[in-house]
Amino acid sequence: MRAIAWSVWVFINFVFLGMCGFFYVLCSQYWGYVEKRHAYMDTYYNKRTNIGQHHIQYYAETDNHSDHLRQVIDNKANDVYPERKVRASPLARDRHESQRSSEKKGATPVEPTSKTDKVNQALNEKISKHKSQLMIQLRRVLHDESSVFKARGEGSNPYNVEYVGPRGPYDKKSARELVCSLKKKGLIKMIQKEDEPFKSMGLGVQFPIEPVFEDDKIFESCAVVSSAGSLRGSELGETIDKHDVVLRFNHAPTHEYEVDVGRKTSVRIVNSQVISKPEFNFLESPLYSNIKIVAWDPSKYNHSMEQWYQNPDHDIFTSYFKHRSLKPETNSYILNPTSLWDLWDYIQAHMPLRIRRNPPSSGFLGLALLLPHCAHVDMFEFIPSFRMTKRCHYYDNLDDISCTFGVWHPLSAEKLLLLSMNIANETEVFRDGYIRIPGYQTLGCGD
Repeated sequence: MRAIAWSVWVFINFVFLGMCGFFYVLCSQYWGYVEKRHAYMDTYYNKRTNIGQHHIQYYAETDNHSDHLRQVIDNKANDVYPERKVRASPLARDRHESQRSSEKKGATPVEPTSKTDKVNQALNEKISKHKSQLMIQLRRVLHDESSVFKARGEGSNPYNVEYVGPRGPYDKKSARELVCSLKKKGLIKMIQKEDEPFKSMGLGVQFPIEPVFEDDKIFESCAVVSSAGSLRGSELGETIDKHDVVLRFNHAPTHEYEVDVGRKTSVRIVNSQVISKPEFNFLESPLYSNIKIVAWDPSKYNHSMEQWYQNPDHDIFTSYFKHRSLKPETNSYILNPTSLWDLWDYIQAHMPLRIRRNPPSSGFLGLALLLPHCAHVDMFEFIPSFRMTKRCHYYDNLDDISCTFGVWHPLSAEKLLLLSMNIANETEVFRDGYIRIPGYQTLGCGD
């Protein structure tokens, strides 16, 4: 018996030591991978920009952006660009790329000789610096959000996202490929009167019969106006109002901000907090009258419509039904929540790293809503221009830089995708403050 007991004791100790050794090797491998990954990403960013760690200071000081270089550009740009909307032709862009290639190969750069050349050079240098800093920060946020610890931390997956699809490099695809693949995945659906459980509950009649836009209706130009603090002082109002359709978000006002954001509103996308919380005055405010309204509330990733109706994120239905009764002349819709997760799947499928497992922003939703019906969509201050500030919204004074880079939505991934979809030149993006996304029909996207 003693020999048997001794053998069992030795066996248990061997098993215990073996398990300890296994976990030690596993942890060593993991931490080695994490350390190499961080080192690789830091080296990658620093090689691309030559600016090391200064990007954090750059964004912290962005409200003091009126240095000497900016004064030179802003004082003289009106003389050089009286319209401030002169677009670079594809040939001009090709010449610019050729010049940059020659400089990389060691060719002697051409020294600016005229006043115009000097202003252009200063502008190009400022664009290059701003873009480099922006790309670093967006990629760092994306990398941080993909962390295993954040992905498994408490509250990291409130919507029970279980994504099993592909993940790929967005920057290897053309603007046309990215936009046309969005058409396949990003069909925006509204709740219809035939949808359950609303039909069985007698609530189907509460939803509009007509679509947000007629299927065959194509507008020449559409504007998606962010609520970014960088719109304050932009003087973009006149440009925005020239668009056939203007889409805004939540409770962002136009009154007293017309010079910067315009007067026109065709569609307003509102989240369920704006609809359900009394401080937003959804039932009585003129912001939500005589326009098209698209309301949204996120469901769990794989929940049915009935499960969502029984347990919405916020009580979207009570105020929505009241609003429909009080303002029948206003076409208001509720987004089918599966559309949100279809868009999220699209974003994740084009990102090599794991993105934040929360619904996409209203801005990305607005783009997907308009692309089937617009020759092109101009998105104002979704990609931060030179006016970028820590201020969250143009209509308040709340300072929080995470409003720009993402605190809840997968904003960093969205902005990187939008930059790859953009066809506007860099002056329009970083000085004027808008990107341009071509519509499905413009690109000839097939079914």
